[in-house]
Amino acid sequence: MPDLLTLNVQWPLALLLLILPGIVLALGLRRRHKGDPLSRPSLALWVLGMAVLALACARPSAEWIQSVPLDRLVIAIDSSGSMRADDVLPSRIDQARTIARQLIDAMPSTAMIGLVSMSANAALVQAPTRRKEELHTALERLALQPGSALGSGLAMGLAHLLPEAKIDVEHLTGGVSRRSWAANAQADGATPSPYGVPNPPVEVGSRKDAVLVVLADGESNVGPAPARIAEIARLWGLRIYTVGVGTARGAVLRAEGVAARVKLEEQTLRDIASISGGEYYALSEQAALARIFSSLSGRIGLERRQRSEISAWVALFGAALLSAGALLSVARRGRIL
Repeated sequence: MPDLLTLNVQWPLALLLLILPGIVLALGLRRRHKGDPLSRPSLALWVLGMAVLALACARPSAEWIQSVPLDRLVIAIDSSGSMRADDVLPSRIDQARTIARQLIDAMPSTAMIGLVSMSANAALVQAPTRRKEELHTALERLALQPGSALGSGLAMGLAHLLPEAKIDVEHLTGGVSRRSWAANAQADGATPSPYGVPNPPVEVGSRKDAVLVVLADGESNVGPAPARIAEIARLWGLRIYTVGVGTARGAVLRAEGVAARVKLEEQTLRDIASISGGEYYALSEQAALARIFSSLSGRIGLERRQRSEISAWVALFGAALLSAGALLSVARRGRIL
């Protein structure tokens, strides 16, 4: 069911007509003193009906809000070696998989959902699909690898959520572009942009059909700067929600005789969300998992706003009140006035 958000009037000066119900009320009270009064119910209906008609003359409009299904969701999961850390139990990658599963299961059956893996490079491990069993299988196949290209993962996710932006992931991530950028630059006399810009500009976070969710510990040591890619999402109104998987204390990882402490890089994830108009969530303990999912799934529930003029309905209601007052007066006194 839609909910009414706001009620506005297009001709506010017409509200001066509200003086008329006051005049009717004054005349009715005057007749009461002269011994030929209208009945109180009739008078009340007349006054209320005229007030409603005055409001109708001001051309009221209502804005309604209604939830609509999410069309596209891409979940980008950090699959770098630091996700082996066990500062959140049983491990960071296991927690990320759990959140991803819950998001997938909560999405409507009509939503197209894709999975992106982020390590030294970004890879689309599951093309957007409505088949949730394929998504769950892809989650289980995720393998941890060295390197962390958070910016590349964002670019890959945006490319599948914003096809109209014509994002060249290879160019943004430092690879060889399919578009032959050198040839285009010679032909056009300028270096082409690796992504398009909406015309006219759109409001930050206003995109209603797609969302990118990032599950990561925030580390990024290869590829483009995550903030730069978040700016592309900002241009197109796409929201990015980030979940920090890990703790500020971190954990010590050992590999090939080398020990290193890996910590949650929370500020990077906060910046990504803030730039794009999304939100950041921290996962610091097992008990927080349910709270984060509940909040996240509620936030990405998209809404559609619709404004419509309701003058005719208000006028009809006012006329009904006046008619009721007249009929009541006729029934009690044999005449309208």
